[in-house]
Amino acid sequence: MNLTHQYKNKKIQKEISENADLLLGNDLGNYFYLTNGDETRYQGFFYVDGKKDKNKLAVYKIIDQINILGDSKITGIKNSFFEVERKYKNNLSEKYFIPDGYNSLCLKTSKKAKAEIILDMRYPYDSRQMGRIYDIKIEREHALIKFTKRRNLAEDGLDDKKEFILYLAIKTDRYDYQKIGEFFSKHYRKDKDRNSHPCDRFVFKALEIEFKNAVFSVAGSPQKAIEEAECVFNNFDELREKTKSGTYKKIKPTNISDDEIKMAYLCAENSINTLLVENNNKKGAYAGLPWFFQFWHRDEAISLLQIYKLDRNLAQEIILAQLKTNSDNGQAPKQRFFGAEQMKLQSADALSWLAERTFKISRNHKLPKDFKMDITKGFEKAISNLVQTRTVDDLADSKKNETWMDSLDRNGARIEIQAGRLRMYNFLYKLTKNDQYQILEKELKTEVREKFYKDGILFDGPDDRTIRSNIFLAAYLYSELLNKEKWELCFDKILPKLYLEWGGLSSIDITSSEFIPKDTGENNASYHNGNSWYWINNLAALVLYRLNPHKYSEYINSIMEASTNEILYNGIIGHHSEVSSAEKQTSAGCGAQLWSSAMYLEVLDEMMENKL
Repeated sequence: MNLTHQYKNKKIQKEISENADLLLGNDLGNYFYLTNGDETRYQGFFYVDGKKDKNKLAVYKIIDQINILGDSKITGIKNSFFEVERKYKNNLSEKYFIPDGYNSLCLKTSKKAKAEIILDMRYPYDSRQMGRIYDIKIEREHALIKFTKRRNLAEDGLDDKKEFILYLAIKTDRYDYQKIGEFFSKHYRKDKDRNSHPCDRFVFKALEIEFKNAVFSVAGSPQKAIEEAECVFNNFDELREKTKSGTYKKIKPTNISDDEIKMAYLCAENSINTLLVENNNKKGAYAGLPWFFQFWHRDEAISLLQIYKLDRNLAQEIILAQLKTNSDNGQAPKQRFFGAEQMKLQSADALSWLAERTFKISRNHKLPKDFKMDITKGFEKAISNLVQTRTVDDLADSKKNETWMDSLDRNGARIEIQAGRLRMYNFLYKLTKNDQYQILEKELKTEVREKFYKDGILFDGPDDRTIRSNIFLAAYLYSELLNKEKWELCFDKILPKLYLEWGGLSSIDITSSEFIPKDTGENNASYHNGNSWYWINNLAALVLYRLNPHKYSEYINSIMEASTNEILYNGIIGHHSEVSSAEKQTSAGCGAQLWSSAMYLEVLDEMMENKL
């Protein structure tokens, strides 16, 4: 299969042997995940309603698949940033785009085509089969599908109360709509492979349509769905050009000379833009697509430098929103806008990442006076609560599942949590000139050096000498913890225990009895016990680059080459995945992960800055 990335007049191509996925999104948070057949129950077109609940973003799956009938062999795919394209053996091509400001998916084919429209309208995590009612009405100029989700006594243990109603309007240029209206069973291969159940599901074959141009519009009322479909269809070419120019305007150019690295850089920027959401008053960045469609505080905070570069107003709003949602103990909830239960989950390091990012932004950019006052108050309140409620034996304390390695019970004092607390003290002293923060920083630094630095390495916990990639987080967040010589001694000892020949780092010592070389998917056994995390790999490359770029050049180049290759040619094309197996490079976990792309860009930005 021929794979092409094209940004304006720049193009790179490569023949690939495996299937490749494609992803589009718009500013409202709607997205389209295109796979090659029956791959995953997370494929298809997803619609986001920011009005339904003032405290929650409502996400719905609408279309499972638009299946072009005839010769289905795909010979080429193309990522043009604002649209994606697939080419077939019979000289047919299909192009998709999602215009900003609309709840519509647009499809254009190179010649008249026929397609099956397969629906699976539901909440994305909802695996219930009962109580799904589709009503299809065909008019001369459009088709309208009403979907009603009702509770089911046998499945829910509740009465048949209505949960929600949505409408899908389909508008084409051929007016040829053939009603099918049949449920059938699908087996999702990728879900099976990654131990994600259920991997079999009944979906609904609604229609067969004939077309060259087609628009699929979603709304909560039939009138709005039909009106939007008509509007988008009547302005199809204009909206396509507007989407094109708007996408290119959002991406910041780079002076990188290497063609592949430059294209991967542009792809990573575009991927972050795909994950930025402004739907009514709900603003933030998805942690990842297709299934991390939430605003995770840690992920947003780590990615803030790149979000600020692309949209500084949104970045400032994220900072203030995160500070406002801090709990009474100073901890940040893991998510915003996704329900009370999720707000109870807390992150031990999100606030320290927010402080680190805010410090860098304030150092490099002139911030509004009112904004600086708000963040000063917010951070001072949070750190006061943290000192009182999350300090044990003079160290920063974390509870079960609160660190970024949340599949492990890393409660107590952990090395990256100490580094984050130190960075907060340092930031607040520089922000306020209050000597108390400098005293707190000095005292904690002494404690950490005494209790964590042993035998030439930093322990994961005072009594836990397991070698993990968290040491790189500590070095990144608070490099002042050790001097240059001690950091080099530390990395010289741990790199052989973590480095993977393909260009990644294991999340645990590869000689450990807990090490799992192959990704175990939704069964998270390997998640933090072997899997290689792309955001950590990129961050580690930056740490080594800052410390001694010549000495560690082989590691740095290998990591960046692997990340570049993953963005361009594996997984969801043009996006950076969450994790890889340790034994060989894969694109596993969530296919478009916010912090993976953000850290990749940060490494290249700093390298380019130092070359100038």
